[in-house]
Amino acid sequence: MNRLQHETSPYLLQHAHNPVDWYPWGEEALARARREDKPILVSIGYSTCHWCHVMERESFEREETARIMNEHFVCIKVDREERPDVDQVYMDACQAISGGGGWPLNAFLLPDGRPFYAGTYYPPEPKYNRPSWTQVVQHLAQTFANDRGSLEEQAERLVENISTGSDRLLRIEPPQDGSQSMMEQLRAAYDGARGGFGGAPKFPMSQALELLLANGLLTGNNQDVYFAGHGMRAMLDGGIYDQIGGGFSRYTVDAHWRVPHFEKMLYDNALLLRLLAKLQMAAPDPRYLQAIGETTDWLEREMSLPDGGYRAALDADSEGVEGKYYVWNYEELEALLPPDDVELVADFYGITREGNWEEEHTNIPYRPGSLPTVTGLPPDVAAAKIKAASKLMADARRQRIPPGADDKLLLQWNALLVSGWCWCYRATGDDRYLKLAQTLYDDLGRHLQKDGQWYRNLTSGRLGAPAFLDDYAALAAAALDLGEVTLDLDYALTDARTLVDHVLDTFSDDRMTMFYLRPPTDSELPVATQDFYDNALPSGNSQMASNLYRLGRLTGAERYTDRAERMLKAIGGAVSRYPSSFAGWGLTALLMQQPERELVVTGPGARAAARPFLSEYRPGLLIVASEEDSHDLPLLRNRYLSDLRYFVCENRSCHLPVATAEAARQQLN
Repeated sequence: MNRLQHETSPYLLQHAHNPVDWYPWGEEALARARREDKPILVSIGYSTCHWCHVMERESFEREETARIMNEHFVCIKVDREERPDVDQVYMDACQAISGGGGWPLNAFLLPDGRPFYAGTYYPPEPKYNRPSWTQVVQHLAQTFANDRGSLEEQAERLVENISTGSDRLLRIEPPQDGSQSMMEQLRAAYDGARGGFGGAPKFPMSQALELLLANGLLTGNNQDVYFAGHGMRAMLDGGIYDQIGGGFSRYTVDAHWRVPHFEKMLYDNALLLRLLAKLQMAAPDPRYLQAIGETTDWLEREMSLPDGGYRAALDADSEGVEGKYYVWNYEELEALLPPDDVELVADFYGITREGNWEEEHTNIPYRPGSLPTVTGLPPDVAAAKIKAASKLMADARRQRIPPGADDKLLLQWNALLVSGWCWCYRATGDDRYLKLAQTLYDDLGRHLQKDGQWYRNLTSGRLGAPAFLDDYAALAAAALDLGEVTLDLDYALTDARTLVDHVLDTFSDDRMTMFYLRPPTDSELPVATQDFYDNALPSGNSQMASNLYRLGRLTGAERYTDRAERMLKAIGGAVSRYPSSFAGWGLTALLMQQPERELVVTGPGARAAARPFLSEYRPGLLIVASEEDSHDLPLLRNRYLSDLRYFVCENRSCHLPVATAEAARQQLN
């Protein structure tokens, strides 16, 4: 066993038995490279990464391949989920070299940590128009030995490219019709036939759908509202949604949402819960409610950790086979279900004797049509039969060997789930979701905060690196969301403000516009990185812009509002021209362009009186309730506190107070 046996990361432990002399990322490995003047090979992935598993089996487990790696390089393994800063620097290098990226990410560094080459998966033999892994390793080792000067030049160019990448992005000129251009581009990219954005592989891109929904509601554009719902319903009908057990896979390998890459990530499900809740508030649909409930059931059943919080992910593979846990053949249905129900259930889930997937006789459940048209039975009869059969299938599936699990408790991903459940509470009024959100929020403080310091993750009882920008931003957003749904101002005025102020003081300075991923002082990395893209996860910078905007509106503090405006102005060109990659930014920009609207309820029973308004999705509406004069906030000054009153305000100018919810709603409308 190599040094990784002493780590807690499931991904690193998967490689502890490799003959490669792996180090974890840290000073021991970096010091050895400097001392021996030896190049570094950094291999980055995560525990549920399918192609990471493939490359391990094909290359890292081979004695001869390991011998070559050990002879020529200091070899380091990195879990990208524990060290997003390391991953980002070398992913930027990979994208600069090849125009693309992915995992496993394999980067080759000079002894001082500067990258000179990076790529992703390499096969054990030359194929797929790629050289073999051993060819790549041997060639770069020989070049380092015989032509080091060329690698020094390449490293210098790469570091310069990475260092200036943020500036280039911020120099993109916005079109004259910024917000209009942003929405036109987003509509043009929408797949009207199949739902969502792009072709194969196809990702949920929930933030882009949220942007469409918000714009549609704010402007009355019904097409945007339709696109948001159409995209979600397409996923709910497809194989990306686990029809039997609930929850969403990370993406599909096809453009029709049928064939998932079966790994399930906590962050995808957190973000999709938020979208489902907003859609339910805007355009109620029983399918949204069903998916909210089923996904939450799955999270509690399969993702919850014994001491609180939720694990990072479930693997795509079980028993070494991708998707084996999730797929079915027709004979299994015949053995499991009453004879009269087999054909009905098979038709409903698209299951055939031949199979609907690449594996012979293997089926991925999806929904080829609506329930009445597929079954031909009265809806209530068909629904009862499908529900009973699905329960039998779910119970039977739980007897199989489950996929592997990554038990890291990650701060950012769990904070996103807090926010997701806050929105579910707003959409349903079900206290279950509020209790889940509050309990998880408290668990994060109990597990990931020590002596005033927040940490990125907890794995097997060991805390990871100090929290990154993404962690603080997501946690502050969770506090703001909890404050909104509980109408408890302390979440925002104490928790969120403390977190945001820490980021302002630590991750940048007053001269800067954006924030670093980690505090730049004493970094062992060759570049201090900033990330702006809203990809599968919202970027820390876009969430911070949103947090600053929300805090500024609530507190009236110009330092928050001004910083948010500076950030949006700087990134505005990129957001307008590439909205699907900056959808979180786009939503904040959209809200900042609208009149600032507030509903302020004061007096005895204010919280109970304000609560029904939470179930109405009005993007940008700030709801504040106070039953006592205990907060020195602009929205609460000089308000009547002896009687229940509703104040509807726009741009800090308020209508005359009214005494009924109906009258307040008329003013809002």
